[in-house]
Amino acid sequence: MLTGRDTEYLNGLQDRVLQTLLDQNPARTNPFDVAARLEGLQEKFRVFDNDELADALNDRVDELSSRSIRWTPEVLSLFLGLSDRPLQETKIDGLAELRPEPQPMPLTWSDIFADDPLDNDEGIWDDVDFARDGSDEDADSIIHPSRSSDASSTTSNELYSGVHSIEDLILPPDNDGLKDVIKAQFWSQAVQGASETNHSRRSITESFIDLTEAQTIREVGFMLHGLPTTIYEQHSDGGLHLSTRYRLKHIPQGQATGLLRGLSAIGAALANLRTWKSQDQQYPLSQTFQAIVAERLAAVEETLTRVELHCLDSNWGHTASLLCYYDKVESETALIRQLGAILEELEHDRNPAIDRSVSLTSRFRVLELLYDRVCLCHSIGEMTSFDYFAEIFSACLQTYLKPLKHWMECGELVRLDQDIFIKDGDSDTGLDDMWARRHLLLLDASGQLHAPTFLHLASKRILNTGKSIHFLRLLGYCWPDGEARHASTTQFDLMRVCQTVGAEALTSFSESFDRALDGWIAESHQSSSFVLRQQLEVRCGLSRVLEALDYLYLSRNGALFSSIVSAISARMNRRESEWSDNLVLTELFREVFATTICVDTEKLIVRTSRGSIGSMSSRQQSMEKLSTLRVIYSLPWPVANIVSKKSMRTYQSVLILLLQLQRAKQALERRIPRSTMSALMRDPVGCFTVKLRHQLLLFVNSVLSYLVDVVLSAATATMRQQMAKSNDLDELVGLHQSYVARLEEDCLLSNERKPVMQAIISVLDLIILLTEACASYGRQTPTRDGHLPRGPTPKTGRRSHASVGIEEHSSSDRDESEDASDVPKSHRVGLDVSTETPSARRLKYMHSTFQQLQGFILVSLRGGSRSGDYCGASMLADMLATSRVREDPECG
Repeated sequence: MLTGRDTEYLNGLQDRVLQTLLDQNPARTNPFDVAARLEGLQEKFRVFDNDELADALNDRVDELSSRSIRWTPEVLSLFLGLSDRPLQETKIDGLAELRPEPQPMPLTWSDIFADDPLDNDEGIWDDVDFARDGSDEDADSIIHPSRSSDASSTTSNELYSGVHSIEDLILPPDNDGLKDVIKAQFWSQAVQGASETNHSRRSITESFIDLTEAQTIREVGFMLHGLPTTIYEQHSDGGLHLSTRYRLKHIPQGQATGLLRGLSAIGAALANLRTWKSQDQQYPLSQTFQAIVAERLAAVEETLTRVELHCLDSNWGHTASLLCYYDKVESETALIRQLGAILEELEHDRNPAIDRSVSLTSRFRVLELLYDRVCLCHSIGEMTSFDYFAEIFSACLQTYLKPLKHWMECGELVRLDQDIFIKDGDSDTGLDDMWARRHLLLLDASGQLHAPTFLHLASKRILNTGKSIHFLRLLGYCWPDGEARHASTTQFDLMRVCQTVGAEALTSFSESFDRALDGWIAESHQSSSFVLRQQLEVRCGLSRVLEALDYLYLSRNGALFSSIVSAISARMNRRESEWSDNLVLTELFREVFATTICVDTEKLIVRTSRGSIGSMSSRQQSMEKLSTLRVIYSLPWPVANIVSKKSMRTYQSVLILLLQLQRAKQALERRIPRSTMSALMRDPVGCFTVKLRHQLLLFVNSVLSYLVDVVLSAATATMRQQMAKSNDLDELVGLHQSYVARLEEDCLLSNERKPVMQAIISVLDLIILLTEACASYGRQTPTRDGHLPRGPTPKTGRRSHASVGIEEHSSSDRDESEDASDVPKSHRVGLDVSTETPSARRLKYMHSTFQQLQGFILVSLRGGSRSGDYCGASMLADMLATSRVREDPECG
C-alpha cells in the first residue's frame, strides 16, 4: 500500500517526465528531401509512359505550394510512406470530377455594343423637352398608344379598341358566381326547425340545416378521402360521429342516419389504413406490405372519385341518390376493408399487453394472416377476393423468401436478415461437428419454429440446402462455369400457382401451394445434395471409411480379428506386462490390417488406460483388462460429421465386447494335451470339468454368433443399402445414428441392458477361471489309483483362493432397473485364482454360478422381448437356451 510520502514522490516523477517530453523539440522533416522524392515519382511515371498520372501529380504539387502550411513536409512524407505501388494502384478517373468548372468570360461593353449596336433610329437618345406642360392629349396618348406612335401594330389597336379610360379596363363583379358560392355553403343557411308551437314548448331553440343529397354526397366524399367535413365531427378517439345539426330533405331521418353512419364506418376503416401507412416500418416485409397498402388505398380513392362524379353528373340522366352512392362505395371498398381487418388483427397481436407466443407477435405474422385469408377465399369460392389477396400475399412472400433464396444459393446468412428461421450456431464449432452445430433452426421461447406455419414442413429442407452449399465451400468445391445454377436463381412464382387453382379445382390452395413450394425447394436441394454426396464419396472416401470401421471394430474379417485376440491373450497368459504397451499394440494392429485395402494404417493408433489396469498379478486374467483398450482411427472431418464421436464410442464398446468373447472362446478351444485329457476323463471331478467347459463353449458361441451374424452383419448391410440410396447429408447422418442406436440396443450395450451385459462378462470371467484350473491338471502327478490329488476343501469362515463370489451392483445401477426383475441385477466373479486342483465343491459352485447367471440372462432377455424393447432378445434367448444344462451332474 502506498503511503502519503510515496504518492507525493510518484506525482513528482510524473510531472518531471511530462515536462521533459514537452521540452523536447522533435526533428523536422527535410522539405527538400520530400520535394526530391515527389520529383522522382513524376520522373518514374513518365519513364513508364504514364504522363497523365505525372501531370496530375505535378498539378497537385503546384496547387499545394500555394497553400503550404508549417506541417506540409511532414504530411507529404507520411503520404509517401503510406503509398503502396502508386504506379499500379492509382486510378486517375476521378480527378476529372475535382477539376474546377471553366468560368465564363466577363461581360464587356464591346460585347454589348456588338450584340445591340448603339444607334438612334428610334430617337431614344434625343433630348426630351421637359418644358412642355402636361395636357389631356398626353393622357390620351397614354391610353391610346396608336395616337402617340406611328409604329404601333394592328394587334394593339384591336386590343384597346373601345377603351376610352382606365376605368374601362376594370371588369365588373360576377354576382351570379358569388351567389353560387354562397349557395354551396349550406352550413351558413340556417332555418328554423321548429314551429312557433315548438318554441313555446322548448326553452332552447333548435336550428337544423337542410341538405340535398348532392350536398351530402360531396361531404361524404370529402370524408372518405380523409378531408375535414361539416356533417361529420372527429372526436378525440379518432372516430367519426355524425353531426345532429343537419338533416336531409325528402329522406326520413332514420334512414338517412343509417346510411351516413354506414359511410362513416367505411371512412373510419380507410382512415386507419392512412394512419398506418404514414408510420415508419423498419423491416423489409413490413415495408413491402405498407407499400402495397398505400398502392391499394390510392386506387380505392381514385375509384371513389369516379363514383362521386358519376353520381353527381346530371348528364347521365339521373338525379343524385345517396342510397345508390352508398351501395357503390360499399362495393368498391369491400376488399380494402378486408385488408384493414387483417391490419387490425396484426396490430392487435402486436399489443404487448396481450400474452401471446412469439410466433404470433413476430414480424412475419402478416404472412400467416394473408395465407389464411387466401385459403379461406378459395375454399368458399370468392375468386375476386382470392385474386386480390393472392397478389398481395405473393408480393410479401417474395420479400420474405429473398434472404432464404440467398441462403440456398450461397450458404450464407446476412446479418440484417432477422426475419428468417435460420440462425448461426456455435461459431467455435470444429470442422468435425460443422453440420450439426454450425447452423440451426431458430426456435422461440415456447419451442416452436420461428417461421410462418406454412413453411414448417419445408424448413428442414431449406436449412439443409444452405448447409450443403456451405459444406461444399468448406470442401473447396467450385461450381463449374458451364454448369447452370438455374435452380437457385429462379423465383418462386406464386401467381402461376394461383392461376392454376380455379374455382372448379378439386385441390385446395394449401395443397397446391405446398406442392409448388416443395418443387421450388427441390430444384436447389437436389442439385446441392447430389454434388455434396459425390464429393463425400470421391474426395473423402465415405464408403471406404465405413468399410474400414467395419473391419476394425465390427470383426468383418474373423481371421484377422482372431489373430489380434490370440496375440493379446498370449501376452496376458504369460504374465507379460508389455501386453498393454501402446507402441506394441499399435504395431500389432497395423501389421494385422496392413493387407486390408480400405484401412489406412497410418491413421490407426491403439491406446490403453493404464490407470484402470490395476495390479498385474492379482487381476491378470480378468476380462476387465481388455476394456482398457482404445482403438483410435482418425476420420476425415467431412466423414466425422456423419460418424460422430458418440458413434465412435459405440464402435469402441462393440469392439471390446467382441474381443472379450473371442478371448473366452479361444481359451475354451485351446487344445488340451492328451495326457491331461486322459487324467481328466479318469477322474470324476475332471470329467465334470470337461462337461462344464463344453456348456460354457456353447454359451460363448451362441452369443458370438448372435452378435456377428444376426446383429452386425444384418444391420451393416441394411445401413449401407440405405446410404447408397440417399443423397442428403442430413439423411446420411440420421441413417448412421439409427444404425449406431440399433447396434447399441441389440448388442446389449444400452443402459437398460447393462445388467445383462455384466452378467455375460461374469460368465466370461468364469471361463478364464475354469480354463486356468484345467491347465493346472497337466502340472500334477496322479496317485496310485490313477486319480489326481484333490485340493483342500475350503473351511468355514475362510475364503478359498478359487472361490467364486456373487456381488451386487452399486446402488446407482440398482436404482436404474429396480423393478425390471426379481433376479439379481448384476453379477461379478472373483478372480483371485489359485493353481491348486479344483475340488468337487468348487466345481459345483462354478456350475451353480453359471446356471444362475445363465438363468438371469434368459429371464431378462425374454422379459425384454415381451415388452418389445428390442427385437433380437427372443432370438438370443432361444440360442442360449440350447446351451443350458438343467441337471446338476454328479462328480465324485
